[in-house]
Amino acid sequence: MPHTASTDVDQKPSHASRIFYAVAGTAVTPLISLATAPILAQTLGVDGRGTLAAGMAPMLFAVAIGALGMPEALTFYIARQARGARRAVRRAFGILTLLGAMAAALVALSAPLLSDGNTDVEQLIILTAILTVPTFWASIPNSVLAGTHAWKRSALMDFVLSALRLILLSVLAMSGLLVPLTATIVMLGIPLLKGLLTLPYLVEYRRGSRNATAKRVRLFNYGGRLWVGSLAGVVLLRLDQLLMIPLAGPAQLGLYAVAVSLGEVPAVLAGAVRNVVFSSDAGSSHDREDTDRLQQTARLTASAAALTSIGIGVLLPWAIPTFFGATFGGAVAVTWVILAGVTLGTTGSVAGAGLSARGRPGLRSWGMVFGALANTAVLLITVPTLGAMGAALSTLVGNVVAGTMNVVWLRTHFGMSLGGFYGLRSHDFQLVLKTLARTTGKKKVHAFSN
Repeated sequence: MPHTASTDVDQKPSHASRIFYAVAGTAVTPLISLATAPILAQTLGVDGRGTLAAGMAPMLFAVAIGALGMPEALTFYIARQARGARRAVRRAFGILTLLGAMAAALVALSAPLLSDGNTDVEQLIILTAILTVPTFWASIPNSVLAGTHAWKRSALMDFVLSALRLILLSVLAMSGLLVPLTATIVMLGIPLLKGLLTLPYLVEYRRGSRNATAKRVRLFNYGGRLWVGSLAGVVLLRLDQLLMIPLAGPAQLGLYAVAVSLGEVPAVLAGAVRNVVFSSDAGSSHDREDTDRLQQTARLTASAAALTSIGIGVLLPWAIPTFFGATFGGAVAVTWVILAGVTLGTTGSVAGAGLSARGRPGLRSWGMVFGALANTAVLLITVPTLGAMGAALSTLVGNVVAGTMNVVWLRTHFGMSLGGFYGLRSHDFQLVLKTLARTTGKKKVHAFSN
């Protein structure tokens, strides 16, 4: 019997296995980035690394806010198997084409202002504008993968493409051809390949059986409520790099870009779990069992992020000078602050996915707005004098404010206890051990099982 997209849903993998494959696939990119980051840093130098980050920042900013929440809305309705979700794929393509063209125009127009007279940065921004519309298109098959819980397939593609990116950057570096221009093409071009590789799966999905749930698809209704939070989230993640050249210069941006590449590794774990929580909870009944699962997921994810951050932080004073060069030594303390911000915001990140899945993306958006306001205030005050460290401090403050608000909203509107999101319980350890045993093929778990 031929494989169809619906079989991935019919098999109904466990929540833990979904998280395992989502984390495995999503973690591949930053883990391989730990290998590519030194290549970029040592080949391009501090100023060149800053030029690369500055050239990519406007396009990444535009992609994140210009889609108006359409990819997330499509994921939401596909996960709910809503009536018309398959037809909405074609509608999303048309909407994202229009939005992508508008975003591309804004990116191109921003080049003279954001480059601050740096012709190399201006040229890179113009190049990224060309790639904006295809990047919007690539989000559609990714939404279908997430909405149908095809995490294992997505993980395999992420691994292959991340390895390809490492190989290409290595070859360019060894041949002396790795400059900000070629690095930009590789860094932004590789993600587009995932969209192409996922097209057959998208076709399978649209040809599959008709969705049964009565809920209609209203992409703009849901996406619009989510978009405000997306805009605030982009401010938290991208505004610092967007304004670093005018406020502090390319050298400080080079240090900050290296710090972000290392400091946000734990954030990838939280992001992968957040995606699974969103797509899984969107189709659930949101009863007491779902509440307990959400809180347990938040606790375990925050603990894993903390352990990862500690491990990275301990190695930084040796790793950065060794792999990046002595000129990047100033990034050590900056990375520590980013690690702290990512760790403290992890619980709220998972909680925000719970809000969106429960049909309240507006609440999550307001939390992100408060976080973005705090982030922007600290950014504008500290970056002109502290440079990269000021940007890291603004990220820390913004993450803590936004994450805390998400937990508070769940307490206020859904009656979830605040304490349920923090600390670890004995059954948390049991779940980890059972998941590991199932993954490795073992039949029994001795510890914590009695």
